[in-house]
Amino acid sequence: MTAHVPHGTAAGSAPGAPPPAPLPWRLWTVCPSHGTGFAGAHPADGPGYLRLLGEHCAWAERLGADAMLVYDFWQALDPWTAAQEVLARSRALEPVVAVTAPLSRPATVARRVSSLSYLHGRAVHLNIVAGARGTDLGLLGADPTPPDERQLRCAEFAACVRAVLAGRPHESTHYRVHAPSPSLSPSPSPSPSPSPSLSPGPLSGRTPRLYAPASASPGFDAFAPLLDGCLVMAKPYDRLAAETARLAEQGATGGVALIVGIVARETSRRAREAAVAAYGGSRRDALLRKLFTDGLTSTQHRATLDLAERSEWHDDCLWYGAGRVGIDTPKLVGGYREVADALLRLAALGMTTLVVDLPADPAEYAHVARVLDEAALAAAAPAAPAGETGRPA
Repeated sequence: MTAHVPHGTAAGSAPGAPPPAPLPWRLWTVCPSHGTGFAGAHPADGPGYLRLLGEHCAWAERLGADAMLVYDFWQALDPWTAAQEVLARSRALEPVVAVTAPLSRPATVARRVSSLSYLHGRAVHLNIVAGARGTDLGLLGADPTPPDERQLRCAEFAACVRAVLAGRPHESTHYRVHAPSPSLSPSPSPSPSPSPSLSPGPLSGRTPRLYAPASASPGFDAFAPLLDGCLVMAKPYDRLAAETARLAEQGATGGVALIVGIVARETSRRAREAAVAAYGGSRRDALLRKLFTDGLTSTQHRATLDLAERSEWHDDCLWYGAGRVGIDTPKLVGGYREVADALLRLAALGMTTLVVDLPADPAEYAHVARVLDEAALAAAAPAAPAGETGRPA
Protein backbone atom coordinates (compact mmCIF):
# COMPACT_ATOMS: atom_id res chain seq x y z
CA MET A 1 0.00 0.00 0.00
CA THR A 2 1.35 3.43 -0.88
CA ALA A 3 0.40 6.96 0.01
CA HIS A 4 -1.47 8.78 -2.75
CA VAL A 5 1.08 11.42 -3.75
CA PRO A 6 3.65 13.47 -1.93
CA HIS A 7 4.53 15.44 -0.11
CA GLY A 8 4.94 19.07 -0.62
CA THR A 9 8.13 21.03 -0.57
CA ALA A 10 11.16 19.26 -1.98
CA ALA A 11 12.40 18.96 -5.53
CA GLY A 12 9.58 16.63 -6.52
CA SER A 13 7.05 19.44 -6.15
CA ALA A 14 8.81 21.93 -8.41
CA PRO A 15 6.89 23.02 -11.56
CA GLY A 16 7.60 20.66 -14.42
CA ALA A 17 9.35 18.12 -12.20
CA PRO A 18 8.44 14.46 -12.59
CA PRO A 19 5.89 13.16 -10.09
CA PRO A 20 7.49 11.90 -6.87
CA ALA A 21 7.88 8.18 -6.35
CA PRO A 22 5.22 6.48 -4.22
CA LEU A 23 5.95 5.62 -0.63
CA PRO A 24 6.02 1.99 0.50
CA TRP A 25 3.37 2.58 3.15
CA ARG A 26 -0.05 4.09 3.71
CA LEU A 27 0.13 7.47 5.47
CA TRP A 28 -2.06 8.80 8.30
CA THR A 29 -1.87 11.83 10.54
CA VAL A 30 -3.43 12.53 13.96
CA CYS A 31 -6.38 14.78 14.75
CA PRO A 32 -5.38 17.64 17.08
CA SER A 33 -6.80 17.97 20.56
CA HIS A 34 -9.29 20.79 21.13
CA GLY A 35 -7.70 22.01 24.38
CA THR A 36 -4.38 22.33 26.12
CA GLY A 37 -4.53 19.12 28.15
CA PHE A 38 -2.84 16.86 25.58
CA ALA A 39 -0.32 17.09 22.74
CA GLY A 40 0.54 20.77 22.92
CA ALA A 41 -1.29 24.05 23.43
CA HIS A 42 -4.21 24.40 21.04
CA PRO A 43 -7.03 26.95 20.95
CA ALA A 44 -9.63 26.31 23.62
CA ASP A 45 -12.39 28.20 21.77
CA GLY A 46 -14.47 26.45 19.12
CA PRO A 47 -13.76 28.70 16.10
CA GLY A 48 -10.03 28.68 16.87
CA TYR A 49 -9.99 24.91 17.12
CA LEU A 50 -11.85 24.47 13.83
CA ARG A 51 -9.36 26.73 12.07
CA LEU A 52 -6.51 24.67 13.50
CA LEU A 53 -8.17 21.42 12.49
CA GLY A 54 -8.62 22.75 8.96
CA GLU A 55 -4.90 23.52 8.82
CA HIS A 56 -4.01 20.00 9.96
CA CYS A 57 -6.40 18.47 7.41
CA ALA A 58 -4.93 20.56 4.59
CA TRP A 59 -1.41 19.49 5.50
CA ALA A 60 -2.44 15.85 5.82
CA GLU A 61 -3.81 15.83 2.28
CA ARG A 62 -0.82 17.72 0.94
CA LEU A 63 1.43 15.03 2.42
CA GLY A 64 -0.63 12.31 0.73
CA ALA A 65 -2.37 10.98 3.85
CA ASP A 66 -5.59 9.06 3.33
CA ALA A 67 -6.76 8.89 6.96
CA MET A 68 -6.64 10.76 10.25
CA LEU A 69 -6.50 9.01 13.61
CA VAL A 70 -9.01 10.44 16.10
CA TYR A 71 -8.21 9.64 19.74
CA ASP A 72 -10.70 9.32 22.57
CA PHE A 73 -9.54 11.05 25.75
CA TRP A 74 -12.37 11.81 28.12
CA GLN A 75 -11.06 15.36 28.59
CA ALA A 76 -10.98 15.99 24.82
CA LEU A 77 -13.61 16.63 22.18
CA ASP A 78 -16.02 13.76 21.55
CA PRO A 79 -14.28 11.68 18.86
CA TRP A 80 -17.44 11.39 16.71
CA THR A 81 -17.81 15.17 16.70
CA ALA A 82 -14.15 15.50 15.75
CA ALA A 83 -14.56 12.88 12.99
CA GLN A 84 -17.51 14.81 11.55
CA GLU A 85 -15.35 17.94 11.38
CA VAL A 86 -12.46 16.05 9.76
CA LEU A 87 -14.84 14.89 7.03
CA ALA A 88 -16.23 18.39 6.59
CA ARG A 89 -12.80 20.02 6.33
CA SER A 90 -11.08 17.62 3.94
CA ARG A 91 -11.62 16.25 0.46
CA ALA A 92 -10.56 12.65 0.97
CA LEU A 93 -9.43 11.97 4.55
CA GLU A 94 -11.12 9.01 6.23
CA PRO A 95 -11.32 9.26 10.04
CA VAL A 96 -10.16 6.34 12.16
CA VAL A 97 -12.29 6.88 15.25
CA ALA A 98 -11.29 5.56 18.67
CA VAL A 99 -14.10 3.64 20.35
CA THR A 100 -13.76 2.49 23.96
CA ALA A 101 -15.51 -0.87 23.88
CA PRO A 102 -16.61 -1.01 27.55
CA LEU A 103 -18.30 2.41 27.17
CA SER A 104 -19.96 1.84 23.78
CA ARG A 105 -22.77 -0.17 22.22
CA PRO A 106 -21.92 -1.93 18.94
CA ALA A 107 -25.25 -1.11 17.27
CA THR A 108 -24.88 2.59 18.08
CA VAL A 109 -21.31 2.63 16.74
CA ALA A 110 -22.36 0.82 13.55
CA ARG A 111 -25.12 3.36 12.98
CA ARG A 112 -22.73 6.29 13.38
CA VAL A 113 -20.25 4.72 10.97
CA SER A 114 -22.94 4.14 8.36
CA SER A 115 -24.49 7.60 8.78
CA LEU A 116 -21.21 9.50 8.41
CA SER A 117 -20.19 7.35 5.46
CA TYR A 118 -23.52 8.02 3.76
CA LEU A 119 -23.40 11.79 4.31
CA HIS A 120 -19.80 12.26 3.16
CA GLY A 121 -19.31 9.44 0.66
CA ARG A 122 -16.24 8.15 2.48
CA ALA A 123 -15.41 5.22 4.71
CA VAL A 124 -15.21 5.76 8.45
CA HIS A 125 -12.95 3.32 10.29
CA LEU A 126 -12.72 2.24 13.92
CA ASN A 127 -9.88 1.99 16.43
CA ILE A 128 -11.31 -0.31 19.11
CA VAL A 129 -9.65 0.23 22.49
CA ALA A 130 -10.10 -1.41 25.86
CA GLY A 131 -9.33 1.82 27.73
CA ALA A 132 -5.79 2.93 28.53
CA ARG A 133 -6.60 3.63 32.18
CA GLY A 134 -8.69 1.10 34.03
CA THR A 135 -9.55 3.56 36.79
CA ASP A 136 -11.31 5.86 34.30
CA LEU A 137 -13.59 3.06 33.14
CA GLY A 138 -15.00 2.53 36.60
CA LEU A 139 -15.50 6.26 37.19
CA LEU A 140 -17.40 6.57 33.91
CA GLY A 141 -19.75 3.71 34.72
CA ALA A 142 -18.37 1.07 32.36
CA ASP A 143 -19.50 -2.51 32.77
CA PRO A 144 -17.08 -4.17 35.22
CA THR A 145 -14.85 -6.36 33.08
CA PRO A 146 -11.83 -7.98 34.75
CA PRO A 147 -8.52 -6.78 33.27
CA ASP A 148 -7.70 -10.27 31.97
CA GLU A 149 -10.93 -10.29 29.94
CA ARG A 150 -10.83 -6.82 28.35
CA GLN A 151 -9.28 -7.95 25.06
CA LEU A 152 -11.85 -10.74 24.76
CA ARG A 153 -14.52 -8.13 25.33
CA CYS A 154 -13.03 -6.06 22.50
CA ALA A 155 -13.06 -9.12 20.24
CA GLU A 156 -16.77 -9.63 20.92
CA PHE A 157 -17.38 -5.93 20.31
CA ALA A 158 -15.61 -6.03 16.93
CA ALA A 159 -17.50 -9.14 15.83
CA CYS A 160 -20.79 -7.54 16.86
CA VAL A 161 -20.09 -4.30 14.97
CA ARG A 162 -19.31 -6.28 11.81
CA ALA A 163 -22.50 -8.31 12.24
CA VAL A 164 -24.70 -5.23 12.66
CA LEU A 165 -23.16 -3.52 9.62
CA ALA A 166 -23.86 -6.66 7.57
CA GLY A 167 -27.39 -7.01 8.89
CA ARG A 168 -26.66 -10.27 10.70
CA PRO A 169 -27.68 -11.26 14.23
CA HIS A 170 -24.94 -11.68 16.79
CA GLU A 171 -24.85 -13.30 20.19
CA SER A 172 -21.91 -13.58 22.57
CA THR A 173 -21.17 -13.27 26.27
CA HIS A 174 -21.63 -9.50 26.39
CA TYR A 175 -23.67 -8.67 23.28
CA ARG A 176 -26.88 -9.87 21.72
CA VAL A 177 -28.34 -8.03 18.74
CA HIS A 178 -30.91 -8.83 16.08
CA ALA A 179 -31.04 -5.36 14.57
CA PRO A 180 -31.04 -4.77 10.81
CA SER A 181 -28.07 -3.26 9.04
CA PRO A 182 -27.86 0.50 9.65
CA SER A 183 -26.59 1.09 6.11
CA LEU A 184 -28.28 4.01 4.40
CA SER A 185 -27.75 2.67 0.88
CA PRO A 186 -30.81 3.49 -1.21
CA SER A 187 -32.88 0.44 -2.01
CA PRO A 188 -33.10 -0.18 -5.78
CA SER A 189 -36.84 -0.76 -5.52
CA PRO A 190 -39.49 -0.88 -2.82
CA SER A 191 -39.55 -4.13 -0.92
CA PRO A 192 -42.65 -6.17 -1.82
CA SER A 193 -43.08 -7.08 1.83
CA PRO A 194 -41.97 -5.68 5.17
CA SER A 195 -38.38 -6.64 5.95
CA PRO A 196 -36.22 -5.88 8.98
CA SER A 197 -33.22 -5.24 6.71
CA LEU A 198 -33.65 -2.48 4.12
CA SER A 199 -30.23 -2.88 2.47
CA PRO A 200 -27.62 -5.56 1.89
CA GLY A 201 -25.01 -3.93 4.13
CA PRO A 202 -22.49 -1.06 4.16
CA LEU A 203 -22.17 1.25 1.19
CA SER A 204 -20.29 -0.44 -1.62
CA GLY A 205 -16.57 0.34 -1.50
CA ARG A 206 -16.84 2.09 1.86
CA THR A 207 -16.67 -0.85 4.23
CA PRO A 208 -15.07 0.28 7.49
CA ARG A 209 -11.77 -1.20 8.58
CA LEU A 210 -11.29 -2.20 12.20
CA TYR A 211 -8.04 -1.49 14.03
CA ALA A 212 -6.86 -1.81 17.63
CA PRO A 213 -3.69 -1.17 19.60
CA ALA A 214 -1.49 -4.26 19.67
CA SER A 215 -1.52 -5.75 23.15
CA ALA A 216 0.39 -8.25 25.23
CA SER A 217 -2.64 -8.69 27.49
CA PRO A 218 -4.52 -12.00 27.74
CA GLY A 219 -7.18 -12.49 25.10
CA PHE A 220 -5.53 -10.55 22.29
CA ASP A 221 -5.02 -13.83 20.43
CA ALA A 222 -8.78 -13.94 19.92
CA PHE A 223 -8.98 -10.26 18.94
CA ALA A 224 -6.07 -9.99 16.49
CA PRO A 225 -7.51 -12.18 13.68
CA LEU A 226 -10.64 -9.98 13.55
CA LEU A 227 -8.67 -6.82 12.78
CA ASP A 228 -7.63 -5.09 9.57
CA GLY A 229 -4.48 -3.80 11.25
CA CYS A 230 -2.78 -3.23 14.61
CA LEU A 231 -1.63 0.12 15.98
CA VAL A 232 1.87 0.04 17.46
CA MET A 233 3.89 2.80 19.08
CA ALA A 234 7.39 3.20 17.65
CA LYS A 235 10.04 1.04 19.24
CA PRO A 236 13.70 0.18 18.65
CA TYR A 237 14.27 -2.05 15.65
CA ASP A 238 14.81 -5.26 17.60
CA ARG A 239 11.72 -4.70 19.75
CA LEU A 240 9.57 -3.89 16.71
CA ALA A 241 10.79 -6.97 14.84
CA ALA A 242 9.85 -9.14 17.82
CA GLU A 243 6.44 -7.48 18.11
CA THR A 244 5.56 -7.88 14.44
CA ALA A 245 6.59 -11.55 14.65
CA ARG A 246 4.35 -12.02 17.70
CA LEU A 247 1.43 -10.34 15.94
CA ALA A 248 1.84 -12.68 12.97
CA GLU A 249 1.74 -15.66 15.32
CA GLN A 250 -1.46 -14.28 16.84
CA GLY A 251 -3.10 -14.17 13.42
CA ALA A 252 -2.89 -10.42 12.82
CA THR A 253 -2.58 -10.37 9.04
CA GLY A 254 -3.71 -6.80 8.33
CA GLY A 255 -0.35 -5.12 8.88
CA VAL A 256 1.13 -2.68 11.39
CA ALA A 257 0.21 0.99 11.69
CA LEU A 258 3.24 2.53 13.42
CA ILE A 259 2.73 5.76 15.37
CA VAL A 260 5.84 7.94 15.61
CA GLY A 261 6.66 11.62 15.91
CA ILE A 262 9.03 13.25 13.43
CA VAL A 263 11.37 16.17 14.10
CA ALA A 264 13.74 16.69 11.17
CA ARG A 265 16.05 19.45 9.99
CA GLU A 266 19.00 19.89 7.63
CA THR A 267 21.32 18.37 10.23
CA SER A 268 20.93 16.05 13.17
CA ARG A 269 22.18 18.73 15.54
CA ARG A 270 19.55 21.23 14.45
CA ALA A 271 16.86 18.58 14.69
CA ARG A 272 17.84 17.71 18.26
CA GLU A 273 17.84 21.36 19.23
CA ALA A 274 14.37 21.78 17.72
CA ALA A 275 13.08 18.66 19.50
CA VAL A 276 14.31 19.81 22.90
CA ALA A 277 12.90 23.31 22.33
CA ALA A 278 9.47 21.98 21.36
CA TYR A 279 9.14 18.95 23.62
CA GLY A 280 11.80 19.24 26.32
CA GLY A 281 9.19 19.36 29.04
CA SER A 282 8.06 21.49 31.94
CA ARG A 283 6.68 20.95 35.44
CA ARG A 284 3.21 20.93 33.90
CA ASP A 285 4.24 18.22 31.42
CA ALA A 286 5.62 16.15 34.29
CA LEU A 287 2.34 16.50 36.19
CA LEU A 288 0.26 15.56 33.15
CA ARG A 289 2.48 12.56 32.55
CA LYS A 290 2.08 11.38 36.15
CA LEU A 291 -1.69 11.85 36.07
CA PHE A 292 -1.98 9.96 32.79
CA THR A 293 0.29 7.08 33.69
CA ASP A 294 -1.16 6.40 37.15
CA GLY A 295 -3.44 3.40 36.72
CA LEU A 296 -2.27 2.86 33.13
CA THR A 297 -3.15 -0.56 31.70
CA SER A 298 -2.20 -0.09 28.03
CA THR A 299 0.76 -2.35 27.22
CA GLN A 300 1.79 -0.01 24.36
CA HIS A 301 2.08 2.98 26.70
CA ARG A 302 3.76 0.85 29.36
CA ALA A 303 6.40 -0.33 26.88
CA THR A 304 7.10 3.29 25.91
CA LEU A 305 7.60 4.29 29.54
CA ASP A 306 9.89 1.32 30.13
CA LEU A 307 12.07 2.20 27.15
CA ALA A 308 12.20 5.86 28.19
CA GLU A 309 13.51 4.83 31.60
CA ARG A 310 16.26 2.73 30.01
CA SER A 311 17.62 5.39 27.68
CA GLU A 312 16.75 8.73 26.12
CA TRP A 313 17.99 7.56 22.70
CA HIS A 314 17.54 4.25 20.88
CA ASP A 315 18.76 3.25 17.39
CA ASP A 316 20.63 6.56 16.99
CA CYS A 317 17.61 8.75 16.23
CA LEU A 318 14.59 7.37 18.15
CA TRP A 319 14.11 9.86 20.99
CA TYR A 320 12.34 9.11 24.27
CA GLY A 321 13.28 12.36 25.99
CA ALA A 322 10.09 14.38 25.43
CA GLY A 323 8.45 15.74 28.57
CA ARG A 324 5.19 13.94 27.80
CA VAL A 325 6.63 10.62 26.67
CA GLY A 326 4.16 8.00 27.78
CA ILE A 327 1.32 10.26 26.65
CA ASP A 328 2.99 11.07 23.33
CA THR A 329 4.86 8.53 21.27
CA PRO A 330 8.66 8.56 20.84
CA LYS A 331 10.02 10.63 17.98
CA LEU A 332 12.46 10.14 15.14
CA VAL A 333 14.86 13.07 15.42
CA GLY A 334 17.59 13.77 12.89
CA GLY A 335 18.53 15.02 9.45
CA TYR A 336 15.99 14.56 6.66
CA ARG A 337 17.81 11.61 5.07
CA GLU A 338 18.61 10.08 8.46
CA VAL A 339 14.94 10.01 9.46
CA ALA A 340 13.91 8.83 5.99
CA ASP A 341 16.31 5.88 6.23
CA ALA A 342 14.95 5.02 9.67
CA LEU A 343 11.39 4.98 8.28
CA LEU A 344 12.41 2.70 5.42
CA ARG A 345 13.99 0.30 7.86
CA LEU A 346 10.83 0.32 9.97
CA ALA A 347 8.83 -0.47 6.83
CA ALA A 348 11.13 -3.41 6.14
CA LEU A 349 10.35 -4.70 9.64
CA GLY A 350 6.62 -4.76 8.95
CA MET A 351 5.27 -1.20 9.06
CA THR A 352 2.51 -0.97 6.45
CA THR A 353 1.02 2.33 7.64
CA LEU A 354 2.97 5.32 8.95
CA VAL A 355 1.02 7.39 11.47
CA VAL A 356 2.78 10.74 11.91
CA ASP A 357 2.11 11.77 15.48
CA LEU A 358 0.72 15.21 16.20
CA PRO A 359 3.45 17.89 15.89
CA ALA A 360 3.85 20.74 18.34
CA ASP A 361 3.10 23.17 15.51
CA PRO A 362 1.58 22.61 12.04
CA ALA A 363 4.68 24.25 10.55
CA GLU A 364 6.50 20.98 11.37
CA TYR A 365 4.62 19.30 8.53
CA ALA A 366 6.86 21.12 6.03
CA HIS A 367 9.82 19.26 7.52
CA VAL A 368 7.85 15.98 7.49
CA ALA A 369 7.28 16.58 3.78
CA ARG A 370 11.03 16.81 3.22
CA VAL A 371 11.50 13.49 5.02
CA LEU A 372 8.80 11.81 2.93
CA ASP A 373 10.37 13.11 -0.28
CA GLU A 374 13.73 11.72 0.80
CA ALA A 375 12.12 8.38 1.66
CA ALA A 376 10.34 8.20 -1.70
CA LEU A 377 13.55 8.93 -3.60
CA ALA A 378 15.53 6.42 -1.55
CA ALA A 379 12.87 3.74 -1.98
CA ALA A 380 12.92 4.24 -5.75
CA ALA A 381 16.72 4.27 -6.06
CA PRO A 382 18.57 1.12 -7.14
CA ALA A 383 20.06 -0.86 -4.28
CA ALA A 384 23.60 0.25 -3.39
CA PRO A 385 26.41 -2.26 -3.92
CA ALA A 386 27.46 -4.23 -0.85
CA GLY A 387 29.37 -2.06 1.55
CA GLU A 388 27.86 1.20 0.28
CA THR A 389 24.95 2.83 2.10
CA GLY A 390 24.47 5.90 -0.03
CA ARG A 391 24.01 7.98 3.11
CA PRO A 392 25.81 11.27 3.43
CA ALA A 393 28.64 11.45 5.90
